[in-house]
Amino acid sequence: MQTLVDSFNRVHDYLRISLTDKCNLNCIYCNPSDYKINRLQRSQILSFDELLRLINIFAGKLGIKKIRFTGGEPLVRKDILNFFQSVSVLKQKYGFEVGLTTNGTLLEDKLVDLKNYGLDRLNISIDSLNPGKYKYITGKDNLIEVLRSIKKANELDFNPLKLNVVVMKNINDDEILDFVDFIIGSDMNVRFIEYMPFGNNRWNKNDFISYEEIKNIIEEKYQLQEITSIKNLVAKDFSIKGHYGTLSFISSISNHFCGTCNRLRIDARGKMKLCLFSSGENELNFKELLNDTNFNDDAISELIQKALLPKPQVHPDISELIKLEENNMLSIGG
Repeated sequence: MQTLVDSFNRVHDYLRISLTDKCNLNCIYCNPSDYKINRLQRSQILSFDELLRLINIFAGKLGIKKIRFTGGEPLVRKDILNFFQSVSVLKQKYGFEVGLTTNGTLLEDKLVDLKNYGLDRLNISIDSLNPGKYKYITGKDNLIEVLRSIKKANELDFNPLKLNVVVMKNINDDEILDFVDFIIGSDMNVRFIEYMPFGNNRWNKNDFISYEEIKNIIEEKYQLQEITSIKNLVAKDFSIKGHYGTLSFISSISNHFCGTCNRLRIDARGKMKLCLFSSGENELNFKELLNDTNFNDDAISELIQKALLPKPQVHPDISELIKLEENNMLSIGG
């Protein structure tokens, strides 16, 4: 088996796959209701059979050890549980870890099956614990469904269950301590994510709050202890002295973690992105490659290795990121 290594000697063993660009929420930082984009047709996204073939290539030939499925909202896809059942067969064959990021609104009745199909890691996005504010941020009144999903996931021992919170100044930054209080006494992990610029979210620096500012707010009430790890850390992890539950900070903007990046992404169109903030260059089109008889799995594997080499050492600075109009989180999957 070969290893995916870029020109900066970063080993890539983590693959994130966006299953769809559709979502049942209209979060203001990802899918604002007044921003019109051309949704992909079913024929334009990778079929489940194509996805399973890609997983065979990445896990069987290129050493991928972790695969996370994202969206849009991945659970809006028809027959999604049958897909996870098929993924479980490949997981048993290759031994990779399976993760899912979801907004939790369609999750509760699928949790038992997902657990049985070997889902290892579960992240649920929840940006407010206040019903009115949740509706303002997401455009929908689904907080109760999300909280029920969190409760059931805990009962099924998804450990640690991770809660993703995108923090925006003067919108939900007044709930930072509420989220800490929410996870204390449990095995949950709350991940405070810096608000990132994408082509469809009208990012403004006045709405941005850095991880240091968020951390300082928490430390006014709690004492944090850093959790050290030798892994390719995306998050800065902390325990809370005297309490169960952990905190993490995703500082993509104020303090990037590009130096230890081990991720590749496949967006909803079937294109491989070397970076979350890719400008669209050096993207393999798997929708085309998988349907081209000139390319067998070995040939596609070689193309993936070559396509990784131009990966930049760091993502562009903020002045460049805000210009990437085609960089849509809904399709990329975060």
